[in-house]
Amino acid sequence: MKNNKLKESGASMTVEAALVLPIFLFAMITVAYLGQMIKCQDEIQWALTRVARETSAKYGADHSSLYKSRSYYQMQINRYIKHTGISISLLESRILTENDEIDLIASYKIQSPFLAVPVAACRFRQRVHTRAFTGVERRDGGREKADCVVYVTETGRVYHRRRECTYLKLSISQIKYQDVGSMRNEGGGRYKPCERCCRNKKLFAQTRIWIANFGDRFHTSRSCSGIKRSIREIPISEVGKRTPCSKCGREDGE
Repeated sequence: MKNNKLKESGASMTVEAALVLPIFLFAMITVAYLGQMIKCQDEIQWALTRVARETSAKYGADHSSLYKSRSYYQMQINRYIKHTGISISLLESRILTENDEIDLIASYKIQSPFLAVPVAACRFRQRVHTRAFTGVERRDGGREKADCVVYVTETGRVYHRRRECTYLKLSISQIKYQDVGSMRNEGGGRYKPCERCCRNKKLFAQTRIWIANFGDRFHTSRSCSGIKRSIREIPISEVGKRTPCSKCGREDGE
């Protein structure tokens, strides 16, 4: 009699385990899937933000038409996304169409891990909206037409008649930290660490850094504010003690 009860008890536990185990496994897979989904969303949002910020700074440096191409952004985002199985579409994005705005909209879908269950893939849409760095602050204070417009930098000692003057454009390069000692800027000076992005950072020989043709600092971040050149548009009557640019400042015979 006692043996029969033990057998019945064991059989009951077996049946309960057979019922509970699939539910437990299903719950564990669901939790893991949700965690992976959240991680994927964070990674895509980070990639969108990074590409938008980097392109904003690059566009301010050379205004290349490359940054108006949707394929350029697609390629840059794919570099930062590790989930190769996800196809991201940027067809809804609006890039430098008006007011120099970069509006990146990523659309994608994630397939359910339960292939045997007829559940539609989850669709997602994420967005990053910023404005490209143009570097020009316009001042339209009712100036007279005779007071022509010139361009100056925050710390420059000359003024420029052409916004496209090569002396106003930054040429930014990426090098290894081990090579910075042999590099020189346009004035022949050496490069020193940037006080903004290099502070308290330990740099190694293979660390990638950024330098500009004008300036005496190197940077660990391409989007560092110290690597940007702020250009203002002012009337020539406000140049003060600034002298004409040797390349474009005397074009009109001054």
